[in-house]
Amino acid sequence: MVPMSAIAFDKEMYNRVLQVKVLPPLVNSRRMLEIIHAQIDTAEELESIIGYDCSLAANLLMNANSSCYGRRGKVGTLPGVIGLLGLDKVRWMCLFNLMLDKAASGGPMGEAFREVIWKRSFAASKIAVEMAGKRPWIKVEEAFLLALVYDIGWVIMAECFGEQFEALFQTAARMKTPPWWVEVRYGLSHAEMGWYLASQRGFPEAFKAVAAFHHAPEKSGAYEAEATLICLVDTLAQSREHPEALDEKLTRSRCGRLFISEEEWGGYHKSMERIWSEADQLWKLLH
Repeated sequence: MVPMSAIAFDKEMYNRVLQVKVLPPLVNSRRMLEIIHAQIDTAEELESIIGYDCSLAANLLMNANSSCYGRRGKVGTLPGVIGLLGLDKVRWMCLFNLMLDKAASGGPMGEAFREVIWKRSFAASKIAVEMAGKRPWIKVEEAFLLALVYDIGWVIMAECFGEQFEALFQTAARMKTPPWWVEVRYGLSHAEMGWYLASQRGFPEAFKAVAAFHHAPEKSGAYEAEATLICLVDTLAQSREHPEALDEKLTRSRCGRLFISEEEWGGYHKSMERIWSEADQLWKLLH
């Protein structure tokens, strides 16, 4: 369990994050509405579509782990969510979320930022499946969903602190450095925001730990293995913009903790070329 004292959080931030009831989808809501409404007939098809958007997945996690179903902290996979809520209910929840976004008059997160965050979560979930397939201590379905929503704090930040969010990303682009290195200048932390939302909405403990400590897995206590996995996934997912992190000493050390050999790590580098190409093509298709 991640202790409250482990996260330094401002009272104003608490209040703003608490006001977030539904996270906006990152992909084109009109296109997704068409697909879900006209082409989804099975749980497997719906699961696949939800897996294309971290916000939709996070919204469903909130619902499945709410006190209404008496399952707080217990549902951590998309098959589990659909099994608990039912295919029809999940379909209509998705449609409702997408219609809300379509009806909204713009929002703090511009198209460029949506694209960056969406492609990162898509790439992360894909490479996490490959890594989890070689680690018997974690289910592939759980690793997929952890990787899909671990960075949800960025979406929350965009919703609650739009101006700072935009300035942060622009500064990071100008400095050619990862945004999470810059956010401290603005008194913000996407990790803290993701942790707080996960804690307040009853997410499983592993999800809370990963949201909070995916940049510092050594601090995640009992969930260090899961946080380390997602930390490495994040390094790979950002490797197109920041390839230097792939060979850093700390990255190699974290690979060692999960018994990832140099050959295995190199294989993930190669996989990313295919995954990035898929992400680029899919983003265009969905828009």
